[in-house]
Parts: sequence; structure tokens; C-alpha cells
Amino acid sequence: MIEINDTQLKNYFTKKIDKDIALVLLPKNQNALTIAKEFVLNAMDSGVKQIIKIGSLGPWRLMHSQFDSFIKESSIPYTSFDIAPLMSHIFIEQYKDKVLYDYRHNAPAPYLDPRCLVQAIEQAAGNKVHYNKNYKCTGTEQYTITDIKSVLDRTNNPVEKIENTHNNKIHKMTADNQDFTMMSRLADNYKKGWYPQITTDLQANFGLSSRTFEQFVLQDQDIYSISHDADRYL
Repeated sequence: MIEINDTQLKNYFTKKIDKDIALVLLPKNQNALTIAKEFVLNAMDSGVKQIIKIGSLGPWRLMHSQFDSFIKESSIPYTSFDIAPLMSHIFIEQYKDKVLYDYRHNAPAPYLDPRCLVQAIEQAAGNKVHYNKNYKCTGTEQYTITDIKSVLDRTNNPVEKIENTHNNKIHKMTADNQDFTMMSRLADNYKKGWYPQITTDLQANFGLSSRTFEQFVLQDQDIYSISHDADRYL
């Protein structure tokens, strides 16, 4: 498993989370489910009191639904913050070669401010009100990859090109099994007009609102200019 504190999200925490609360992120690779199940079994043995995880509103929700079922059977309380791609992760790619990778057929995704996400995590930690809940977490703005390029270009972060790819390719999912076949088909729904919708879960349950992507770019350069390998799993 990937610890949330190994990603850019660690820069936004203002409260100390108890050590017996696990903050985790599912790695996007072909061993993801095996890793997730091993993590849950180890959590049961080590006395973890709550699992807080970053889930998915995109094709990876197929893997997360199986992960969630395994957690439920463990009786460890969990809280899942299900997001579309946390698009600030594009800096991990963009600052290396100034290329944006479009694996959604230019379909929109509801941007979520990482600071807003962490504030919700802090509220959920150790709070029984949020036990065994899945929250669909988005901001209030939808962005296509073309929109992202426009924002970056006008904020002095020029993008040279947008390169088309596929969900399975960008996440290096090469195994031939039912999970990856189904995720590939779910990813293909982007070109049919499907995309994650904007929700109000964060505002309704946590009283939080997200910044826009442009506000993030302008205000948090000191954070996204320092990349972490784990950020690409967000």
C-alpha cells in the first residue's frame, strides 16, 4: 500500500493523526488487489482502529469496491474518499517533459483541491460519524485535459502537447485477467460520453469547498514543484 504521507497531500495536514489510524492509497498496478488484501489482514493483526483510504470515481472503482468488501469483513471501521483523478498529479508528468497524457478521450473530470481533501480526512479521523462511509468527493468545476492545458499555459506553466493514451497503458496494466478487462471497458466509456459527475458530499458532510484548479496552480507552486513518485497514484 501507499501511505498518504508519501504523496503531496502530506503538505496540507495541520493536525496530527493518531498512529493507529491508517491513511492509505491503493497503488495502480496489476498487484493492487493482492496488496490491498494483505494490508487488511496485517491491519487486523496490528490493531488498526480505522482505515482512511482514497477511493475512485473512475474505472478503478472496480478495484476499490472489492477492497471495500474485504475491509468490511475485517470489522475495522473505514472511511473512503472517492475521487476522480486528483489532477494536481499531472505535474509529475508535465514538469518532466511538458506533455499532458489524455487517457479519458478529453472527457471532463471534476477537479478536487488537495487541501480540501486533506481537511475532510482530518475531520474523519477517529470520528465515528464517518465510520464505514464512502464519500464521492469533487470540487465544483469540471475540466477536460484541454482545459487543464489552457490553465497551465496562462499561468506560465507551458504545455508543449497533449498525447493520447489509454487508462491501462498509463497505469501499466498488462495482466490478462477479468479485472483489467472490465476496467479497460469502463475506461472506454469515456469516449461514449460518460464521466464522473460533480457531487456535494464534501460540502454537505464536512462543510468544505474546493478551490479551482487555477487557484491551486497560482497558490501552491511551492508544493507541486516538488514531486513525489507516489503522486501519480492520486
